[in-house]
Amino acid sequence: MNASDLYLLTLILFCTGIVSAVVLRKHEKTVNRVAHSMAALGCTTAVLCAIFVFAGETVVMPLINWSFFGMISARLDRLAAFFLLVVGLVGAMSSLYAVGYCREYYGRRLWIMAAWYNAFLLSIILVFTVSHVVAFLVVWEVMTAVSFFLVNHEWEKEVNRRAAYIYLVMTHIGTAFIITAFLLLAVRAGTFDFAGLAQGGTSETVRNLVFLLALVGFGTKAGIMPVHIWLPLAHPAAPSHVSALMSGVMIKTAIYGLSRFLLDFLGAGPDWWGVLMLVLAAVSAVLGVLYALMENDLKRLLAYSSVENVGIILLGIGAGLLFAGSGQTLLAGLAWSAAFYHLLNHAVFKSLLFLGAGAVVQRTHTKDIERLGGLIRRMPYTAALFLAGAAAISALPFMNGFISEWLTFQALIYLPYSLSGIGGRLAAALFVTALGLTGALAAACFVKAFGVTFLAKPRSAAAGQATEAPAVMLVPMAVLAAGCAVLGLWPQPVLAVLQAMLADYYGASGVAFRYAWPGLAVPVGVAQPVLALPWAAVLLLAGVALALVIFRLRGTPRATVGETWTCGIVPTARMEYTATGFSKPIRTVFAAILQPRRETVAQDDGSAYYGRRLAYRLHIRYVLNDLFYRPVHAVVLSGAQALKNIQSGSLQLYIGYVLAVTVIILVWSTSRW
Repeated sequence: MNASDLYLLTLILFCTGIVSAVVLRKHEKTVNRVAHSMAALGCTTAVLCAIFVFAGETVVMPLINWSFFGMISARLDRLAAFFLLVVGLVGAMSSLYAVGYCREYYGRRLWIMAAWYNAFLLSIILVFTVSHVVAFLVVWEVMTAVSFFLVNHEWEKEVNRRAAYIYLVMTHIGTAFIITAFLLLAVRAGTFDFAGLAQGGTSETVRNLVFLLALVGFGTKAGIMPVHIWLPLAHPAAPSHVSALMSGVMIKTAIYGLSRFLLDFLGAGPDWWGVLMLVLAAVSAVLGVLYALMENDLKRLLAYSSVENVGIILLGIGAGLLFAGSGQTLLAGLAWSAAFYHLLNHAVFKSLLFLGAGAVVQRTHTKDIERLGGLIRRMPYTAALFLAGAAAISALPFMNGFISEWLTFQALIYLPYSLSGIGGRLAAALFVTALGLTGALAAACFVKAFGVTFLAKPRSAAAGQATEAPAVMLVPMAVLAAGCAVLGLWPQPVLAVLQAMLADYYGASGVAFRYAWPGLAVPVGVAQPVLALPWAAVLLLAGVALALVIFRLRGTPRATVGETWTCGIVPTARMEYTATGFSKPIRTVFAAILQPRRETVAQDDGSAYYGRRLAYRLHIRYVLNDLFYRPVHAVVLSGAQALKNIQSGSLQLYIGYVLAVTVIILVWSTSRW
């Protein structure tokens, strides 16, 4: 069996999942097991297909001979294989998790969800592999439509309908920019095949315009600011296993499309390409995590965190553009490697966190962190796995998030190699500072997310009565948590794969990293020291073991278990830190950006001494909405009002419009001759 056979088998398995969900729709338990098993098998074969491609050569498979647009083929090169690896890993675990999670949807159109779920994975696979402009745009729209139906699965809820509507509008706006970018290249190149599109970017004006169009179009799907507004609405509305796929994989389709344009079609560009991307990335990273820290909705918090992590990925890509434009291919390879490695890491730990949040929501029926608490006793395994994901996304050492962010730090530190002078040094310092601030705020954010959700006492009856998630949901989460640890302690195999992939664009010698075993990748001739993470982990464990031995030798002290001392009062959930209270110091520091507004409502029973209750309501102002979307909204409404006045309903007036347009066309035509 070769890569072509595995690719076809992958497509067949997803199609089988779709058909089985429809055929078996009256037997929900069977649908749940069969359809999601087909999805898991399809993702597994996608991983095997990616491995075969990395071990061999690029595979081109003809799919459809379209008489008007020409041959449509699937091209399995190393870039496509890397993204197949990402969707395969996350998709397989999400599909296994869905077998347990979707029991919640028995009697609520489960077969429709299972069919759309398989179609969603199928469309993502096709986005990563088709190498024809028209075919890419078709499967891109299919992916958008299918994910719209998944977001709107619980359409009875108004908030879900609104989220799905905004998602559909924003992604179609982005698609319009993508279509324009493709057509500009295709018309000038004279072909719709990806292999020939690079010939369409010979004019500098066209290249600059295509870059901007691709950045806006794919940036909308990725969720970079300011075109991110759909993401914190759609991800919480979708079922949790779908949220894991949307955040872990779907937004990465935008990174894939952008990478195709920048690596395949356009190549190295002027410095302002990289600077623009770095600025947008830094804004997305800092504001994304800042808004996540203010959120009390657990899934919405994770959604805003995805905006932050897309910003970190684009920091690496922006640095790579600058280095490639100045001929520093070695540093360009380092920056792109950091971006792609963080892309993989984010797919793993963010899907783990969404699956953990899904377990919490399933067992407590709430996403409000303020109504949770104490779940570490009721759901200890879920708590431990969520903690692993929180440590990874906070970039703590020995977890995978630390590796990719450290590589991104290295790339940004070397920016003066491309941006010379005091301006280059200042820019490097600012972007490094932005990444450092992002990491610190992310750590605070997930201390809040884990601490308020799982520690202390339950704040509601639902939290106090929660039970542990079933094994079929815990095992996929455990695999992803193990992946976070493996990718953090042993990054060399993935870095070697990325090195081989980037060698297709910069040459084998241009991205030749040297990394000692064990250690982190660093470019030859630029930096020598390596950070031996596995040995550091061994030393840390040895230190812990030594401390335990000393503790045992000195004897075990007698311990008495009791309630926390609170001056003789039994502690209650009302004495705990709230999520809102935890974030107040940071809210105060960044008040100029967040512009918080607090309302205090006092309720009393007429007594001056007891019975008085205070309720606080906090509102955060989203500055980008006021600066960008509200003016656009006002312009659209004004234009609609003008068109409404034109559309009077008078037949005579409409005939006059037709006559006027006809006269104008005749005059214009005669003037040309």
